[in-house]
Amino acid sequence: MMQVLHSGMKWLVLVSLLAARLVQQPTPEVRTRSGLVRGTVSRNGLFYQYFGIPYATVDERNRFQAPLPPPPWAGVFEAVDENTWCPQNSGGITIGEPNCLKLNIYTPTHISKPLPVMVYIHGGCFFSGTGSPFMYGGDFLAEHDVIYVGINYRLGVEGFLCLGIKEAPGNAGLKDQIAALKWIQENIEAFGGNPNDVTLFGESAGAVSTSFMMLTSSTKGLFHKAILQSGSSLAPWALQHDPIGSASALVRKFGYNTNNPQEIYKILSKKTASELLEAVTRNEDKFCVAAQHLFVPCIEKPLEGVEPVITEYPADIIKSGNYTKVPMIIGYTDKEGIYFVAADHGTSVKNNSAVMDPVRSMREDLEFPTEFEKNYTIDTIRRHYFSSYEEEIIPDLVELYSDVHFKVPVVLEAELYKQTTDQPIYYYLFRYDGLRNMPKIVSGFHYLMKGASHADELFYLFKPHGFPLLQSVENNMINRMVTMWTNFAKYTDPTPVVTPLTPVRWRPSRRHNPTALVIDSRISTGPLWEEASVRLWNDTYNKYRRKHYGAQQYTPYQYINVRS
Repeated sequence: MMQVLHSGMKWLVLVSLLAARLVQQPTPEVRTRSGLVRGTVSRNGLFYQYFGIPYATVDERNRFQAPLPPPPWAGVFEAVDENTWCPQNSGGITIGEPNCLKLNIYTPTHISKPLPVMVYIHGGCFFSGTGSPFMYGGDFLAEHDVIYVGINYRLGVEGFLCLGIKEAPGNAGLKDQIAALKWIQENIEAFGGNPNDVTLFGESAGAVSTSFMMLTSSTKGLFHKAILQSGSSLAPWALQHDPIGSASALVRKFGYNTNNPQEIYKILSKKTASELLEAVTRNEDKFCVAAQHLFVPCIEKPLEGVEPVITEYPADIIKSGNYTKVPMIIGYTDKEGIYFVAADHGTSVKNNSAVMDPVRSMREDLEFPTEFEKNYTIDTIRRHYFSSYEEEIIPDLVELYSDVHFKVPVVLEAELYKQTTDQPIYYYLFRYDGLRNMPKIVSGFHYLMKGASHADELFYLFKPHGFPLLQSVENNMINRMVTMWTNFAKYTDPTPVVTPLTPVRWRPSRRHNPTALVIDSRISTGPLWEEASVRLWNDTYNKYRRKHYGAQQYTPYQYINVRS
């Protein structure tokens, strides 16, 4: 018996010692406008981390509207909640909480002067994702002497129901992002950050959001540099072209048939987040960019007493020059389409005319005056992408998805910026194929295709807390990416000096088809785009981009003319 007790005590001591080692030390208290905040010291002692700080409020009063101010609190707010999510569907289960407008801050432990701030807007096609450390731990960035902030914003119907009425004017999710930027301006100095040196960056939907933050007057003075990774406000999936039509299609899933905005609002406001999420995903045969009804940003109707975010087409705003002009990094991966092709088709697709119809992925974006012109355009695009007559067409589909949804829109937006700003623009092409290319690996393409999928570069910038990734073998690329991104935040120059880590000067470019930094196992430079593809889509959209959406009529939208 004594032996058993002794053995048990020994295990209790061991467990207690291990638990003591796992307990993280608290940070000094920080005073925000809402009250005192306390976080934890990182396990390596190099930075402080503050998780789940409320920056605004959402409840039944403003469910589909702009956020309300953050709640004040008495005492000390323990900022230790690593896993805040806005409501979304994950594997058929609803996760997240409605009052999700929270942010996470990383600061170096030793700060001698106010540091540059990097604010990240996560992707997820505006219906999924989180700014929490579960996915986007800011460890690497904080270790390079910047303040890092990751934010949450409302997603899906609750973030982007756009009915053109006060109860649901549209773009609540973008208004959340603006509220987060305002909170940062008011509070980041207390964490050691410089509110006059903020770099806003995002990937995919986060890059689209960053673009919209540049295009709205509501963000004047809230940020000073921008990084757009694999996303453009000009992409077919980045804007609701018929928001009333999408909302009407949603209420039909609940058994109602109406196009009246007030009636739609009454129906949807009575549904729970889970009911809305289940209805949106029901019967949807395509994932994300190729889906038929997406709840994403919209062009807002002017409403008395409501401050809109976007009231004109993005291209028209950029052409006018009436936007926030800041130094920028713009780029994408070489095989963007891998992640989405895998979600829609898997890793193998045989020659199939239905799958090879390029217009199916742009249902609402193109309009043809005659059947002949439609068929001629489809044949032209097919010949461009599927000319090899191979039985296996997955590589061709990847190129099609990459160009339509990411590369060409990014190129065209970048060209418009180039024509209307005097600020430097740095371009990149990421094609490194390593052991942290998680989207490519989970898509099943790791051994099937060379290059980098959509979002592959993120895990060389972030350290996810939710799942382990190989680090030591990829330290060189992690250090390279983090150094260039934080250098841009610090110096407005990703490579102020040539080093073994950054052996090529990355310079801004204003050339037609600008010179981009090619990020691979070896760094080089080269043209950003493939001329023939950009010319094909530029011509197609100049001729056939839809000019009328739903019951509203918008200004005809013309893409730029790309020179040969």
